[in-house]
Amino acid sequence: MFMISVEWLDEAKTRARFSLPGREEWRAEHIDALMQVLAQVREEMSPAVAAEPPLLREVQALHDPRYRAELHRFSGGSLLSFRHPSLGWLPFLLPSLERRNIVTVLEEQEQTWNEIGRR
Repeated sequence: MFMISVEWLDEAKTRARFSLPGREEWRAEHIDALMQVLAQVREEMSPAVAAEPPLLREVQALHDPRYRAELHRFSGGSLLSFRHPSLGWLPFLLPSLERRNIVTVLEEQEQTWNEIGRR
């Protein structure tokens, strides 16, 4: 779709310079492709994306996202895709053990919510 050149400015890959020659008009598919390239560059950068998520009270969460889930026939895990209004559909493959962990956490939250509602 377009050529992008990335030049690392230091050996630790903490800084980069980008060049997008010849692109004067941008459509949604160009932005999607650029975001994929930038995501690949970010994956290589230092510091890495934090292994642990920020505290949930410190983030601005998307309310009621669209999602789709299906069984991954080869691994027994679950394919999940969440729709982000800016980033598009974000796919994840959860191993079956993680699916069970999420089910347990959500059931515990449902029970807690029901107990709060009875007060």
